[in-house]
Amino acid sequence: MSHKSGFVNIVGKPNVGKSTLLNALMGQDLSVVTPKAQTTRHRIKAILNTDDYQIVFSDTPEL
Repeated sequence: MSHKSGFVNIVGKPNVGKSTLLNALMGQDLSVVTPKAQTTRHRIKAILNTDDYQIVFSDTPEL
């Protein structure tokens, strides 16, 4: 069986849940989540590893 890998960028308008989605996908609090706009000021990267695949997530600041 071959190992698969890929990249996922999470983009969108302010306060739509990008950081909350990243935290849910990773199963832990990596990104700070507040009701205030512009909480994420820099890109936050997270890597999900399993036996079969690897996904690199990127939580981006607002557009």
